Amino acid sequence: MSWRSRRLAAVGYILVAGNAHAQDPAPASTQLDPLVVEGTSKPKPAKTKKAKSAGQAKQAAPSTKQAAAPAKPAPAPVQRDGTSASTRNTYQPADTFSATKTDTPVIETPQAISTVTRKQLDDQNQQTVGGALGYSAGVLASFEQNARYDNIFLRGFGGFSTSGNYVRFLDGMRLPQGQVFGIMSIDPFLLDRIDVLKGPSALLYGQVSPGGLVNMVSRAPTPEPYNELRFEMGSYGRVQAGYTTQGAFDKEGTLQYSLTAIGKDSGTRYDDVDEQRFAIAPAIAWQPSADTRLTLSGFYQADPEGGYFNSLYAKSLAAPQFQPYLNSKFNPGDPSYDHFDRKEAGIGYQFEHRFNSAVLFRSALRYAEFDLDFAGIQIYTGPSVTGDISRLAAKSIEEASNVTTDNQLQFDFSTGALRHRVLTGIDTQRADSSALFEANFTVTPINVIDPQYGSPVSGSFLSFTSGDQSLDQTGIYTQDQIALGNWRALVGVRHDWTEQVTEPTGGAVQSQDSEATTYRAGLLYLFDNGIAPYASYSTSFEPETGVDESTNKALIPSKGEQYEVGIKYQPTFIPMLFTFSAFDITQQNVKKAGTLSGLYTQIGEISSRGLEFEARGNVTEGLGLIAALTLLDTEVTKSTTVSSIGKRPQAAPEYFGSVWVNYGFRFGTLDGLTLGAGVRVVGSSFADDANTLKADGYTLVDAALSYDLGKLDPYLTGSEATLNVWNLADKEYYSSCSSGFYCEFGERRTFLAGIRHRW
Repeated sequence: MSWRSRRLAAVGYILVAGNAHAQDPAPASTQLDPLVVEGTSKPKPAKTKKAKSAGQAKQAAPSTKQAAAPAKPAPAPVQRDGTSASTRNTYQPADTFSATKTDTPVIETPQAISTVTRKQLDDQNQQTVGGALGYSAGVLASFEQNARYDNIFLRGFGGFSTSGNYVRFLDGMRLPQGQVFGIMSIDPFLLDRIDVLKGPSALLYGQVSPGGLVNMVSRAPTPEPYNELRFEMGSYGRVQAGYTTQGAFDKEGTLQYSLTAIGKDSGTRYDDVDEQRFAIAPAIAWQPSADTRLTLSGFYQADPEGGYFNSLYAKSLAAPQFQPYLNSKFNPGDPSYDHFDRKEAGIGYQFEHRFNSAVLFRSALRYAEFDLDFAGIQIYTGPSVTGDISRLAAKSIEEASNVTTDNQLQFDFSTGALRHRVLTGIDTQRADSSALFEANFTVTPINVIDPQYGSPVSGSFLSFTSGDQSLDQTGIYTQDQIALGNWRALVGVRHDWTEQVTEPTGGAVQSQDSEATTYRAGLLYLFDNGIAPYASYSTSFEPETGVDESTNKALIPSKGEQYEVGIKYQPTFIPMLFTFSAFDITQQNVKKAGTLSGLYTQIGEISSRGLEFEARGNVTEGLGLIAALTLLDTEVTKSTTVSSIGKRPQAAPEYFGSVWVNYGFRFGTLDGLTLGAGVRVVGSSFADDANTLKADGYTLVDAALSYDLGKLDPYLTGSEATLNVWNLADKEYYSSCSSGFYCEFGERRTFLAGIRHRW
């Protein structure tokens, strides 16, 4: 039986099993209390005294008595996850849809989860998703202010060679990825929240890294009206404007809309290197009843200028007379040749219908695509005795697209004292990509003491990656969330079929079929005082895109597994969530960057053990807090390079942590003033497999200030002046180093000031 036949047979089995459940629901008196899909607008209670702040209202402690109550027969309204109202006023949402694809409280989920809410995005005003993740446990962003890529490490796994495997999901569905430099990047202004799932999440999302995944959640239509217009100016001549609006077309709220757009134009710290972006994301939702909702959404983003992205020779390896010149102001590329032009778009739907209190159906589909025209000059040796650095020119023209679907049936029922929430689903993906990646090694060298730009790139280019690649994937999954008194259990199994075809230009077609079964199991006990210890086990499976540098063949799939234990604490007296977790992850067939940027090798096996602590929420009225600490012990346990066995993987520090405090004055002469301050600390890391070259750690300070202009004049109600400063001390530091001598400088001190008006 072919792999296509096997997956179709399995799909049929899921549908038959689903119908069997649907035809035999438990009696209403014993069914689970139907939970609302994450982000839904729940039935509005009678109006009461207005809360002091939507984001500061204390979260109710989890009640086991309520959890054990019989189900209410009336279904709750269905509304898509990610409404802007859900996270605009809080640092810690009560529920998370991303972790289970059901409406499950974070405190009851046996997995470490971080959520960057819209309020955090607004307060810190980060310009990239990677930068926004800088205050999350387990997540380390390199090139954090770079507009091209959201490059992160997640629980020790990551780096540029696999950056697209982490920040790669939008609204729960995979974004396409190219073969070399083709990776999509979504502007954070288009988003309502960013969910970080720690550890393998293959059960629900298929082919993912064992380090975890990042799910970006779009702003979405909502019946409650909200409008915001902002205008900002900042360092290097940055000018940008953004607008977002949500609301209903009719009084009944049957037809709802959302529209978000932003435009940016900026220089960088290097002459003639600019950054430009325009992005727009419209959406419309039709909700004829409390049980049915259809959302059509799309996005378009153009980046005609990609800002600065390059590597420099490690200063410590150079002769002393050249070290002062290898600083953050030196551009080893050439603005007359370098360019980056990317266009990306997507369109799709999300549909939900509740048949009754026991059965809920969800369906989603999206088509997404991008094209990239990239060229850049980079170094490939250190300074000679005269200070000349040899360089190469690389260029890549890429296109990629995919069609993704996800269809689910959710059943809520009871078997005796056990209450179940069973989710069965089928997801598919068809992905296509093409690439022409070439390099020229005859570029004019650049002198570190007296750099000259504008020399033409002549000579022939050598082709390293050329051709088409396609990936067909089908996955079926079943997940059961079980409640018994204070106990919460989660078990699930998934099976994936994939077929990857690589067609090199002028070469033989290579086909690779894979299938794998992945698992997830977790157990949690919810004490009445808000303490919830848990333990979990999960596995992952991931077909790798791209080709092997040494063999020019498709990369083989990687596999991983994780053991995790932890404690969550949601106090009864303050709206905070504390999470402590310990994990042990092993990944096989690990992919890393090759000797030439854009190519890869697979080195063997890596293990990552660590401890994480995170606290999010409001300590007091007006005082928000985010604190995170990560301790990592990573090791190469198997490798094609024998000398690297037992060493730490490149660019993975032993520790990193952060603290962000945001306080709004609500009294006296300072009424209306909000101050924010953050500190990020990152330990040292190694830049080579042999662990002989070390990149120093660093400490950065960020600051924010805003003032409610309505306190000055009632006519200015809804207007706010803002100021954000990153790297306040203007520290020069390497954000990461790899491949033995390549290092990337982090952003120096930058600021962004603006006016926002909300109504």
